[in-house]
Amino acid sequence: MTTRRRWVVAASAALVLAACGSPDAERFEATVAPPTTVSASGLSGSAEAPEPSQPSEPSQTSGIPETSGPGSPPSSEPTPPSTSATDSPTAELPPVPPVDPAVALGAGGVVPWGPVTADDVSRAVTQVAGMTVAARAGSVVMAASGAVVGTSTIGDLGLGGVNLLGTRGVLDGTSGGRPAEVAEVTAAFAAQLPADQTGFPLLIATDQENGDVTRMVNGFTELPGAGDLGSIDDLDAAVRATTGTAAISAAELAAVGVNLDFAPVSDLLPVRGSSAIADRSFGSDPDRTAALVAAAVRGYQDAGVAASLKHFPGLGEVAADSHVTLATLTTDCDAWNARASVPVRAGVAAGVGLVMTGHTLFPAVDDGSEPTSLSRVILQDLLRGDPAVPLPSGCTPVGFRGLAISDSVVMAPVADNYSTGEAAWRSLGAGEDIVLMPASPAAAVAGITDAVADGRLAETRLNEASVRVFALRSALSRSVRPPLDVVGSAANQAAAQAIWDRIG
Repeated sequence: MTTRRRWVVAASAALVLAACGSPDAERFEATVAPPTTVSASGLSGSAEAPEPSQPSEPSQTSGIPETSGPGSPPSSEPTPPSTSATDSPTAELPPVPPVDPAVALGAGGVVPWGPVTADDVSRAVTQVAGMTVAARAGSVVMAASGAVVGTSTIGDLGLGGVNLLGTRGVLDGTSGGRPAEVAEVTAAFAAQLPADQTGFPLLIATDQENGDVTRMVNGFTELPGAGDLGSIDDLDAAVRATTGTAAISAAELAAVGVNLDFAPVSDLLPVRGSSAIADRSFGSDPDRTAALVAAAVRGYQDAGVAASLKHFPGLGEVAADSHVTLATLTTDCDAWNARASVPVRAGVAAGVGLVMTGHTLFPAVDDGSEPTSLSRVILQDLLRGDPAVPLPSGCTPVGFRGLAISDSVVMAPVADNYSTGEAAWRSLGAGEDIVLMPASPAAAVAGITDAVADGRLAETRLNEASVRVFALRSALSRSVRPPLDVVGSAANQAAAQAIWDRIG
């Protein structure tokens, strides 16, 4: 760990302690000279140091098979706006710059976004141009850890990533889910990286939302979930605690080799009625939730781990479990514009790396029978469309330029209707850039390759998706990995306790 990175982590802990009114803050400030800027490894480009924090009360892992769950841009890239009690979390995004037709090898076009710079896009285009269709197909598939641990599948198929899963903190490939064991598993995954992909680290993800969905528990600092953080009355304090929680969580993930967290949840809870998301959300107030979503994005990405908003266009106001049924989002566009979309726009404006789509129907925008994760209208028009041009339905597009990822394609709304191979190419065709956790990674890769060969999937669409994946991987190559002893450290525990104390 560099001296500068130690300053960031320790000074952040001090800031969290101070924000929460802890007397331990003075001790931290006396032993660490706080930096004035974040380490160059921060993904979001924020100029403020992250404020890590870690909980002292144990969080529980969920048995849900959930699939939602660095390097700073050069000076030419705009710094994502911060969100505080006085900032507007719903500020309009800057216009998308013109796209060079050569970028993305003739696809819809890939432009810099969030942590990804123009150089990252250029490197990705060069990388993808030299790959076979089968290799490109592998690069857009992210396997579940259980499907690849102890095998050579990652290298054999050239997979773009792995999602680490487990039960009650015991992750696949480990006997107890301890930090050193997790680090060994991720190192084994990374060792399979093809030689021609040096400089593009494998995407190694997990669902570390903290709270109800927490994959890594044993030996890791336990942090409050979104519901706890959202319960802090003072918004300034809630923003600081959320940024700090995400930063500490990210530092511990990075230390064991994870560079992508399927968090935060940007879903908004209903004002009344039940929700399948429950305490995984920051709350029901759109502006307040937006501020905390943006704070979490900054916390994760300033600490070197890519963040992912989930589950677009929103699962918070749906009571049914989308793992087992295809639920319907019944809101109209006026309500969606004013509520569910607000936290998403704030996370995108904060520079989030990825947006994950859920599996629902959204008849206000698309009256077809496909879930939102397989809908071109949802992905191409609503997620990526120009915010200045409302859709015919009245919903205002988000204008996201980055990487779109489906929720797991083994979930019932997709798996009950399509084979693994068909689900893979259909999700790409709709606009997803990564196919998450297919039942068989080999079948997914074959399905994509065959669909390109017979014209069901445009090769340019595959190219575009692969370029986005490699561009994000290029950005993550600038991440500075903390030492393993950061995990569960005394500094993290003290900062976490201060946040728990503030929550009460």
